[in-house]
Amino acid sequence: MLRGLPFLLLVSQALSGTVQSLPALPPATFVTAIQVDAAGYIYIAGESYPGATGHAFVGKLSPDGSQVIWWTKLAGSANDSAAAIALGSDISVYVTGSTFSTDFPTTPGSMQPNSSVSGQKGFVAKLSPNGTVLYATYIGGSATQTNGAAIAVDSSGDAFITGGTYGSFPTSPGAVAGGTSVDNTTFVLELNPAASGAPVAITGFGGSAIAVDAQGNIYAAGAIQFPSSAVPTTPRAFQTAAPPLAFCYESVSAQFPCLSQHVAKIDPTGTKLIYATYLNGSGGATPSALAVDPEGNIIVAGSTSSIDYPTTPAAYQPEYFGSPAQNAIPYSWEAPVSGYVTKLNADGSGLIWSTLFGGSHDDAVTSMAIDGAGNILLAGHAASSDLPGLWLVSVDSRPTASNPLNFVARLSPDGSTLSPTELLPYSTVPVGVAVRADGTAVAASPLAILSFSTIGRVTAITDSADNARIVSVAPGQLLTLLGTNLAPPDPAYPPTGFPAAFNGVTVTFNGIPAPLLYTSGTQVNLQVPYEVAGLFQVTMQVSSQFVSPTVSESYILAIVERQPSVFLAASAFSQPIFDSAVCNGQTVSGLQPLALNADGTQNSCANPAVSGSTVTIFLNGLGVTNLAPATGVISSSALAITPAAGSGTHLLPTATLPGSIASIAQVQIPVSSTGSIALQVGTFLVRGPGILIWVR
Repeated sequence: MLRGLPFLLLVSQALSGTVQSLPALPPATFVTAIQVDAAGYIYIAGESYPGATGHAFVGKLSPDGSQVIWWTKLAGSANDSAAAIALGSDISVYVTGSTFSTDFPTTPGSMQPNSSVSGQKGFVAKLSPNGTVLYATYIGGSATQTNGAAIAVDSSGDAFITGGTYGSFPTSPGAVAGGTSVDNTTFVLELNPAASGAPVAITGFGGSAIAVDAQGNIYAAGAIQFPSSAVPTTPRAFQTAAPPLAFCYESVSAQFPCLSQHVAKIDPTGTKLIYATYLNGSGGATPSALAVDPEGNIIVAGSTSSIDYPTTPAAYQPEYFGSPAQNAIPYSWEAPVSGYVTKLNADGSGLIWSTLFGGSHDDAVTSMAIDGAGNILLAGHAASSDLPGLWLVSVDSRPTASNPLNFVARLSPDGSTLSPTELLPYSTVPVGVAVRADGTAVAASPLAILSFSTIGRVTAITDSADNARIVSVAPGQLLTLLGTNLAPPDPAYPPTGFPAAFNGVTVTFNGIPAPLLYTSGTQVNLQVPYEVAGLFQVTMQVSSQFVSPTVSESYILAIVERQPSVFLAASAFSQPIFDSAVCNGQTVSGLQPLALNADGTQNSCANPAVSGSTVTIFLNGLGVTNLAPATGVISSSALAITPAAGSGTHLLPTATLPGSIASIAQVQIPVSSTGSIALQVGTFLVRGPGILIWVR
């Protein structure tokens, strides 16, 4: 068995999804934040342009989005915008954002009813369930620039806000000391129920997302420019120091490291740092949402350009799918953006699970919500036709770099399973998402109501080499279908060859039978027929007759010329993917392939290769090679095929593997020192951040 080897829409998802237009919101309205209450009413906030000047607003819509129940403008004479919204236990509405108005409509008795700052100022407002403003206040004191980015509310009606600030942001007595910067900083602020005072005011933590638990502990996430800024960490933190970061931005005179993500837990008084940790790969990360579960574990979501963002092997997408390109400046990378979701344990010391969420181009997660069953809903922008979960979407309707789309997706509570992803028209405004009591989602912008289709018996379509979840395949590629009750439960191999029907199971691609390699109740291994070469897309039909109920399911897959991947060692599926290991004095991290030393033994930390020797690895997904292999054929000898290239310019000896199905290739790599090696086949980069070879 190969193991691991501005308009309103109503979206009702059947297997193909449908879209129904609903009445429009006021013209030039941009929804930047969204929530729903227990009855399904929709609350939105953002910015509207009745003229040249933008006004912040908060609105309440009927559960089906067809009626505006109330609409409250929060506006002075200059530009104002709402960035985040939260609901209190009594359905009061809390909102934060920024204003350039010195006459913003604050309320008497609020903490800061006036401001003499001429630039951007933060604001916080509370509205009653019928849309009446109960309080409104500036925040930031005399700081020359402040913005409210995220807001949360506790059961007592205290509001917790985080954002960015420049200048002298006032702090509370004994406040825990956060990071400092010569340029700007971030803040965490707690307002009492009347907004007449701030029990907690901290700088140097948060900035992007905030949450509060039932005990009043504050959780804040943000991203800083490191090392010009630094955030204190605690001794047992998952990452006590930011990893060396690539330069994400550059100019003629300066280089700027990628933004470094950090997460902190602060006690209810704001005077004790319970834990603080960085959470990054070499390309940094930027959070967009944060949630805390009843056990005190946190879930943080956002976007990263790190090819080595820390993930866990059982998560939905441990591998980075993009193809980074190095710039002229050393260590500066232009890596496609990927979304991510990470669940951190209650003391901030380790990952419960962590997954990327992205394809080969730029895909960003801009919002997150948790439903009553613990499922994690993600929303954002996508430019990848291989975005996860698109196996029910026609290939010509998928996003591309030239035609990006918005998406809403749903992960299982353990981060391992994905419902079919829904697509929406693209908007430049970050996409927000909220979830109703019945599990349906409401997204903005554009504003949409979504329900997800039920996951079939096939829960994942994966590459047999590295277990990557995929929505495109190459001719001859080996696939593993994972699921429940797919075939009779006992593991079974065909007695001879690779038949088109085995153990009651058949899989076809546009009617072309696929050779079957293995079946069990939870797994089916097969080869994509070479006959699909040259097609744009295929329908994979999965049938199983010896189980009850029988299986008959269809999935749409794109056809690509090649999709090379490396077979991984068993150890790659039993430990965090980028958890640094120390071996013989060397600290390394990365994907461990199934690699054989020159003597035929498996390469590992305990059994490294000799420097100057050759190590053999194995590839899947090479597509049609110069041998034009036939479907289901077993190689009888090692024949040279399309060569792979190493991280340099030299080609590596590449051949078929005698005794295996002909689509598997073996590649011989000369090694000199332990490290990560990037490979490509033709112009196609082997998926992942590179493979780790241990060398003595």
